[in-house]
Amino acid sequence: MKYTYKSVFKDVIKELIDEKHNLGFKYETMEWKLKEIDLLALKLNITEIKITKEFVTIFIKRKPNESKINIINRVSTIRILSQFLNRKGFKSYVIPSLPKGSYQSDFIPYIFSDNELKNIFQVCNNIDFNKFPEREKYTIILKILYSTGMRIGEVVKLKVKDINFDNNTFFIECAKNNKNRLIPIHQIIIELIKNYIVKMKIFNQEDYIFSNKCGNHIDISTVYEYFRRILWKAGIHHNGKGPRLHDFRHTYCVHKLKQWVLEGKDVNALFPYLCAYMGHADTRCTEYYLRLTTDLYPDIITKTENYFNGDKK
Repeated sequence: MKYTYKSVFKDVIKELIDEKHNLGFKYETMEWKLKEIDLLALKLNITEIKITKEFVTIFIKRKPNESKINIINRVSTIRILSQFLNRKGFKSYVIPSLPKGSYQSDFIPYIFSDNELKNIFQVCNNIDFNKFPEREKYTIILKILYSTGMRIGEVVKLKVKDINFDNNTFFIECAKNNKNRLIPIHQIIIELIKNYIVKMKIFNQEDYIFSNKCGNHIDISTVYEYFRRILWKAGIHHNGKGPRLHDFRHTYCVHKLKQWVLEGKDVNALFPYLCAYMGHADTRCTEYYLRLTTDLYPDIITKTENYFNGDKK
């Protein structure tokens, strides 16, 4: 369990988390949301193991500039906790489920243009790693993110044992949605990693490729700070909400779909493979990228109409 809970709900929260873990769920996002419930209960001096309608109303109230998905996550978390409390005999208010369509995020990802990507990696390639050796790892991470569409959390946790240099693949174990998957890697990226491993003498199979001075994997926030500097040097404005590291993943998916369409590939046949490759739980997330692709590149809309008209053979 990642967090320490201190409110009157601490024991039932622990029981709920243990139950979810035993069922095979990571439950990481929900653990933090449960921590928010715990903190609110402490703030309001709640002494009875019971969730009231008033407590729910306070907890789910929208904060300034808060994204829709955060509110959705809070509603979902407190519903689950209330239902769990009722099962345990602690009568609690269960907020009704959100209407159909509420779970669709209003977030629009940033998709890098070809020119922006060129500028980003030109900045990376112009860095003198003899003078700034620590920066090399971050440059390699950015290249992995765009060339594979991996999540940043998956990249920073890569260990030597996860890389197969014979068939150029990464093994991602228990990623989001508890899925294991193999990621094919371009030869150029494999060579970058191989040279970096040799240079840094990272030979233990359990060692992280991208580690800090303590031997742990580097923190995502550290990579993000470096990324912000690269954006500035590349002349790309950061508006406070993006671009983000995760936008490399969005860009990878959109560019891959665009490439397939323009090459005349059968998107219907390839779509399930892209869904599996990206590690999506179902096709809905991947379909979102297909719609985004047609929005960004109107000239290829007619070539994707068959998919959205129900021809998903």
